[in-house]
Amino acid sequence: MNRVDGATQVYAVLGHPVQHSQSPVIQNAAFQAAGMNAVYIALEVPAPRLEEALRGLHAAGVSGLSVTTPHKEAAFALTHDRTAEAEQARAVNTLRRERDGWRGHATDGIGFLAWIAEEGIEMRGRRLIVIGAGGATRAIVPKLVTLCPEAIHVVSRNAERARAVARSATEPDGRARITAAALGDRAIERGGDPWNVLIRAIPVEPVSAEEDSWWDQHGPGAVVLDLNYGARATAARTRARERGLRYEDGGALLIHQGAASFEFWTGKRPSVAVMKEALRGSA
Repeated sequence: MNRVDGATQVYAVLGHPVQHSQSPVIQNAAFQAAGMNAVYIALEVPAPRLEEALRGLHAAGVSGLSVTTPHKEAAFALTHDRTAEAEQARAVNTLRRERDGWRGHATDGIGFLAWIAEEGIEMRGRRLIVIGAGGATRAIVPKLVTLCPEAIHVVSRNAERARAVARSATEPDGRARITAAALGDRAIERGGDPWNVLIRAIPVEPVSAEEDSWWDQHGPGAVVLDLNYGARATAARTRARERGLRYEDGGALLIHQGAASFEFWTGKRPSVAVMKEALRGSA
């Protein structure tokens, strides 16, 4: 068990809701394995209080933060300095305390690449649908472009947000066709080709009728990658099983993006094996 005393470094995850987060489980295990006098907690912070919370936590000397839904894009504007990954995503999920403010980083894309490599999921030449246009999508889609898929289609309830993600990820050499649509507009012409990989980047547990219409358009051997994990992934996992689709929840993504955050905070690589064992033990 992590010791807590006057010299303990404090880290936290901020979200709304945040009670479901397993980040404290994996990060406290990583701190303990590294022999660090540090503790990581979860703090419920509604969106209107984010700026106030960041200011107070910096003043209190908190060493580092994770931010999750709905704060990733708002936190970007509240950092005094940012990494290249954060600038590209225009969103952050990791903050490190510096003298003049918070330095922001986006580790979702880094974690996503490690996740699919671990699972042996090939993206080259494949057709991808990404459902959601929030901070995680903004970090992941530019990484997907580098893997040379045939096409990426970004779908969101807000079509303009989907188009903004598509515009920001498009590269001049046109290695992947990147398009966008509203979630309710399944009639968008996508060349008639079924998708090979569906990336579910929305913090919603059930699969809505609108979302389900996109699931219908899959090809043989298709895979669903859900950024949700644990109990929050139950409904989507069941839906995938009913359709005979390979399904992977975001537990491994949580581990790998969390490992990148740990390294950003401390300059040390954590034990990924210890983090995985802690997550399995909490199930």
